[in-house]
Amino acid sequence: MLPSTYRPHKIEDFVGPARAKAEFITRLVTLAQDTGDPIRLLILGKPGIGKSALAEFFVRTTGASQWSVSKFNGTSFRIDDVERLAGDLHLTDMFGGYRVVRIEEVDKVPTVAQVRMLTLLDDLPPRTAVVATSNCRVSEFEVRFQRRFTVIELEPPTDQDILGLFKAKWPQMRPAAANMISMSACGNLGQALNDADAELAA
Repeated sequence: MLPSTYRPHKIEDFVGPARAKAEFITRLVTLAQDTGDPIRLLILGKPGIGKSALAEFFVRTTGASQWSVSKFNGTSFRIDDVERLAGDLHLTDMFGGYRVVRIEEVDKVPTVAQVRMLTLLDDLPPRTAVVATSNCRVSEFEVRFQRRFTVIELEPPTDQDILGLFKAKWPQMRPAAANMISMSACGNLGQALNDADAELAA
């Protein structure tokens, strides 16, 4: 397996602080599932530290089927999308799981769509969830927007966290190269995994 294709599927697969956040997400979803409470999750942090992996983990944990997940990038998310979702989310999932809206780079959503989202977030029907990610800090969002979410601020993994992953998954990697890649990544796990591809291929 190429390191760049590595994706965590269970809590133990996550690296560094992301593992504790995966545990938190599991508890949050468990609390909500009994009564079908709506869930609104905002995952923030620097690039390459596991935000998208946590968002994927969240979707799987809700039990949402592939047909019940709407995925967007904030740069192309428009008010028409919000209006359509407002109607679609009231439809029941035929498999009994959650319906999930996933928005990457939510800080890039145009202002008019963000404002319309406030009402959408307030009116989420049972068994629906919104998970959004961003490289911004929570203080960079309008209070009225971010306060509608459960906010996870993710910290980067340490050099030792990344090195531990290399040793566990790719023990054939030269120790000196593994050390160098782990240190030079500065917490960017995505970059470290890409660099590990080149090292293993060499």
